[in-house]
Amino acid sequence: MSARPEPALDPISEAAVDWLVQFHSGEMTEADQARHRAWLAAHPQHQAVWQRLSGSLHAQFGAARAVVTPKPTAPMGDVMGQALAHAQRRGHDRRRLLGGALAVGGVATGALLLADRQMPWRQMTADLRTGTGERQSFTLPDGSELLLDARSAVDLDFGPDRRRVKLRQGALLVQAKTASNGLPPFEVLSPHGSIQALGTRFSVRLEDATTRYTRVGMLEHATRLTTVAGASQVLEEGRSARFDTLSIEAEDIQPQAEAAWQRGMLEVHNQPLGEVVQALRAYRRGFIRISPQAAALRVYGNYALDDSDRAFDALAATLPITVRVYQRGWLVVIEAA
Repeated sequence: MSARPEPALDPISEAAVDWLVQFHSGEMTEADQARHRAWLAAHPQHQAVWQRLSGSLHAQFGAARAVVTPKPTAPMGDVMGQALAHAQRRGHDRRRLLGGALAVGGVATGALLLADRQMPWRQMTADLRTGTGERQSFTLPDGSELLLDARSAVDLDFGPDRRRVKLRQGALLVQAKTASNGLPPFEVLSPHGSIQALGTRFSVRLEDATTRYTRVGMLEHATRLTTVAGASQVLEEGRSARFDTLSIEAEDIQPQAEAAWQRGMLEVHNQPLGEVVQALRAYRRGFIRISPQAAALRVYGNYALDDSDRAFDALAATLPITVRVYQRGWLVVIEAA
């Protein structure tokens, strides 16, 4: 089943959106709450649609909550209520703001979310960074060549006694100049430890600061991996590994496949669909929501990163999933069939 264009909301979803508007508007009376509970209890599908739409909305607002709200401990309902009230003052339709559970109206939160999908706002202070769908190469101060994947960011620390690249988000591929003629060792740092170049060319991936591990693929020569806890291992050419702060684990992934993003491809060999979707998120300016059941499905295949619509079509044609596209592509919902 291929990805479908934006559908009109069905009557139950229309009602759920109306309830969402009231629920987070700050104008919900006790009588309204009683009617809302009665609506939820009237049919199992009411509860299912309500959870799907309200859960998606909470996720969207949660991403920008710390920036939009000066009180970090404010209830999520307050954040949404403020945004909805602001939208109403500016003449925007609150139901339209919530349509498809995608908060992309003309409010501060919506603007921030949309801006983040273009360029990760948490990484604006990075020394080098890329936006959504952007791959870019850089020449480092020592002459080494660095390629950043989409939505990636690094900080640089170069001096007479050090050559360090700190990966803050995303993925990189580096052609490092060897430590000779007085050059200090070349290192890539992550929250889990360090990768010291013993050779020249390797890739490193870290999705974000909360990722459980760092992935490394050795394309030429070797690197030494060292965890924060001190565990160390040499990774030889043609091998891949991942490590957390404590230990290092070999991976059965070809480094060439891991680094296929450099040529705009995603090569997948028995990996969870959730990982595939995470890779596609870096190349799509909208939002992608995937259910836990669908995320656990195993995937094989090659997908074009620069054409996520075609990738969704291919995934929907080969896996037991449904792919629905809302808001002219700004929201994609993937669920197990």
